[in-house]
Amino acid sequence: MRSMFFPTFLLSPFIALLLGASAVATQGSGASVTLVSFTAEWCPNCKIIDPKMDTAMEAFSDGSVDRIILDMTDAERRAESFEKVNGTIFAAVYGDHLGVTGIGIITAADSGEKIGCVTRLHSVEEIITALEDAKIAVANQPPYERSIEGAPCPKANSKVSL
Repeated sequence: MRSMFFPTFLLSPFIALLLGASAVATQGSGASVTLVSFTAEWCPNCKIIDPKMDTAMEAFSDGSVDRIILDMTDAERRAESFEKVNGTIFAAVYGDHLGVTGIGIITAADSGEKIGCVTRLHSVEEIITALEDAKIAVANQPPYERSIEGAPCPKANSKVSL
């Protein structure tokens, strides 16, 4: 029998933190920024951006940027991806962008707030720059006031059915 849980993606990341949700996916890593990648095998944009994000992440071998890959290929993989972030500050990002693929959401590792997005239109160098800019924003701007220049993130889902 499955245990009952309150879907933290319905809460703001700040409230989820107050209720005890944590950044399990990146806990203890020392990363200041997390790139949340939404991908799927059937997604043509993913075939362009995923290798770029893979290459860009090599520039952060120091551990200052983490990456969570959320696979939206089918219901089973969506459920596995949800389990990766359920109970963490990144559950809100999953809920906000469920069904969107071929995008990387740049988030603050301490709060889960969205700082920016990268798409297939970005080069590897532009992705690296966006992640570096996000690190600077996290270090120098107060939580929930952080942002970087670049591609706007897609509008959050108004209704999420899990």
